[in-house]
Amino acid sequence: HPQVMAAFDAGELSLDQVALAAKAPAYTDAEICGLAKLLTVQQLSMVVRKYPFTTDEEIARRAAAADGDTPLEVSAPEPSPGPVAVSSVSMGVDADGVGQVRGVLAPDEYRVFETAMREARDALFHGRDPDVTWADALIEICHRSLDTVAEPSRRDRFRINLYVDVDGTTTFADNWRVPDTVRDRLFCDGTITAVGLVGGVPVNVGRSQRIVPDRTRRLVEHRDLGCRVPGCSQSRWVQVHHIIHWDADNGPTETWNLICLCPRHHRLHHQGRLGITGNADLTTGTPGAVVFTDIRGSPLKPAADPAAPTSPPPEPAGRYVHPLGERLDRWAVHFNEPHPQRTS
Repeated sequence: HPQVMAAFDAGELSLDQVALAAKAPAYTDAEICGLAKLLTVQQLSMVVRKYPFTTDEEIARRAAAADGDTPLEVSAPEPSPGPVAVSSVSMGVDADGVGQVRGVLAPDEYRVFETAMREARDALFHGRDPDVTWADALIEICHRSLDTVAEPSRRDRFRINLYVDVDGTTTFADNWRVPDTVRDRLFCDGTITAVGLVGGVPVNVGRSQRIVPDRTRRLVEHRDLGCRVPGCSQSRWVQVHHIIHWDADNGPTETWNLICLCPRHHRLHHQGRLGITGNADLTTGTPGAVVFTDIRGSPLKPAADPAAPTSPPPEPAGRYVHPLGERLDRWAVHFNEPHPQRTS
């Protein structure tokens, strides 16, 4: 759509209008460009969705038939859809312990799944996580499901357990080894239970206790009011992190060594892509307070520092004209199709 893009470059069309106009066939370029300047985004969307366009492929086929290259055949009716597939989901881990999920869903069940995924992704995005992925949305749905389990015995039954040996080796319940970066992140906060062994046989199970006691967690959450990373405003579902790591470096569970992080920034830190040092109890900007650094070691500032402009902005090449705002009669909208002509 060269004319549509030219109008966009001239400032005569908005990005939303261009995105809709680009869905129309290529032969409508001039007409859809002129129409887009007069219609609102909602009106243009209705035209593009409901107008019975002839596809570019059909236009090309007619042109070939006019040249005598191929006969103009009457298209056969589309076959009726086959039987609905039986829904199934399989999941497991590969040789490296990485989880894999595959599934087939019936049409109505897939719409339920897709809607739930879009809602979860939208909630994470509006929680100020611009880099949210579909995998994040799926994990968010899983977290919500587990968080709704109210019965204590049922919560214990569906708890994710890690088993730590005296030498620091950590495994899941199915004996898959936990990577060190994942182990350190999970050890920032959780519940631990000591198990006594004699000759490798468990003989005693101690009382469960949280790595970060609830009273300490409440103080840290009240102090931080959400993720402390500059530019992040995630205030829900934060995780309490040990600045000096609890397991690897024997970091103390005290408020000056604890800080709230959103799940994304918590993962980035334990992957070595986000540095955190300092005293979390000190006010930001004071000597010794917490400093965040990126993967190159550059400090992250609490606010943007844009460069001042050196000259006035250039004058726009065109002028945006607001749509008419009048009622649209769809019956009056018509796009001329190109007529195939013989080349010889």
